[in-house]
Amino acid sequence: MKEILYLMVLVEVQSSLKHISDTVHEIETEAALMVSDTRNVKILKTELLLTRVRNPKKH
Repeated sequence: MKEILYLMVLVEVQSSLKHISDTVHEIETEAALMVSDTRNVKILKTELLLTRVRNPKKH
């Protein structure tokens, strides 16, 4: 049976970039995320969904 699952992932980072939006952008464009097959489940596709962190609130 083919299904679509949305998995939530916690990622803790340390970055030399000044702004969180730059950190997020770099992760979204350069990082790789892997989910491997199991004995009973074959992974057909993975996609890193883009966040909405672009213009953080300015205090």
